[in-house]
Amino acid sequence: MKFRRVFVLVLLSLFLVSCSGAKNGKPAEETTTESAEGAKKVGIIQIADHIALERAREGFVDELEKTNPDVEIISKNANGDLTVVPSIIKSFQDKKVDLIYAIATPAAQGAKNGEKEIPIIFNAVTDPESADLLKNLETPEGNVTGVSDYFSISAQLEEMISIFPDIKNIGVMFSTNEANSKFQIEELKKSAEGFGLNVVEVGVNNINDVSTAIKTIEPKIDIFMAITDNTVSSASTIIAESLREAKIPSFASEEGPVENGILISSGVDYADLGKKAAGMASEILGGKKVSEVPVLFSTDTRKVVNKKTAEDLGLSKDEKLMKDAKVVE
Repeated sequence: MKFRRVFVLVLLSLFLVSCSGAKNGKPAEETTTESAEGAKKVGIIQIADHIALERAREGFVDELEKTNPDVEIISKNANGDLTVVPSIIKSFQDKKVDLIYAIATPAAQGAKNGEKEIPIIFNAVTDPESADLLKNLETPEGNVTGVSDYFSISAQLEEMISIFPDIKNIGVMFSTNEANSKFQIEELKKSAEGFGLNVVEVGVNNINDVSTAIKTIEPKIDIFMAITDNTVSSASTIIAESLREAKIPSFASEEGPVENGILISSGVDYADLGKKAAGMASEILGGKKVSEVPVLFSTDTRKVVNKKTAEDLGLSKDEKLMKDAKVVE
């Protein structure tokens, strides 16, 4: 009986320690493969949890393990906390990783600021130049290269107008902390002006501001556009629900928010971007210099429609909306 009591107490203490670590929001570490002697090590830093970034990570890991079966992958998530990024990079340095894969602009910026020698491959960065990651896209001058998720906003507006020809005012939300988002807002304004459209913007500091922010612009807009912004993507379920109640259609730059309730997307596939990044990583791990691996831009896009949202808005029979679209429940 005494032994059983001690055993239970030990298990309980381990459980409490585990819960305490999760509650504090510390970056989770996951080593997906055992390191063979002489095998390469890759550190992955993901800035937050949402569908696009998860797919950018999964696509990378799946492809990299095919070409480098002995690779050791150390994966850490900042859980949206920029203050932990330097410590994550330091942990990669301590473990002597051979390459860092940084998912999203803040992660890539933190990696570049903290490490000048280890090769860094970024993903989910819209404009690497304005994010100050590098100056030469064709022959990167430092230790940073990667994959951009840029897709022409003008092309997205053309698609939007073809489906909703009567729109005049486009609502958009962005994180005031992301250089990636500021770049997109400026491009959206310029492109919208060319189409005779007005942009109604609202900035948020964090996800707690989203619910109030979307309500402030709904009376002023005909459609909402979800750019590739980490805060907006993380809060896409909240945004989509509010827009459905207000009977306002919504458009996204990638598939993740559509799965969370946004009406339609026409944009990049982040799993595919992850695979492209893995190809670049294999080249560098195989001996290529970063300067010999130019930044890649995706040219593959697809149209995705949320069935329930379309039904709620009375658009499930709309031929222009549904034509050639992948439908998600």
